[in-house]
Amino acid sequence: MSAGIVRRIDELGRIVIPKEMRRTMRLKEGDEMEIAADGDAITLRKYSGFESVLAAAKAVSKLLADSLDADVLFVSPECVAVAEGKNRKKYAGATLTDGFQSKVRARKEAIMHGEQLKDLFEGRDVEAAYLVLEPVVVNGDLVGGAALLLSTMPSDIARAYLHFCAELIEAALA
Repeated sequence: MSAGIVRRIDELGRIVIPKEMRRTMRLKEGDEMEIAADGDAITLRKYSGFESVLAAAKAVSKLLADSLDADVLFVSPECVAVAEGKNRKKYAGATLTDGFQSKVRARKEAIMHGEQLKDLFEGRDVEAAYLVLEPVVVNGDLVGGAALLLSTMPSDIARAYLHFCAELIEAALA
């Protein structure tokens, strides 16, 4: 087994993650990391705020997808954490492009269509005419967003349902 890259621990207990690894894993300053110990091994991985409410997010997104006949996603700032609807397998685990990450990090509701839907996910096309994005923010911290993918212009009711679902997840995380 390869030893990988060797780094020293400094006097404050910090270890620097090499720049190339940060770039490859798309780690940015301020990203949360989960640290786990297993015997003499330590594992670091990106933390997704949706993990603690995954079952609730799946249930809420499934209900919304079924009622609106649409695809519903919960996205962290980097990838799709939950996908429900007819195209759930296509979107599950998809990595967000830098452009879509910027939209999520903006913390604002957004409606995208046409050319705006190109290149939202790395290596995957969008199977919709419209995408509605609702931010999920808990105690001032961005968790990600709730997204609704529709074949027609989103109605006020569909947008209200998505907003309500985002608020349910925010309440569960608070």
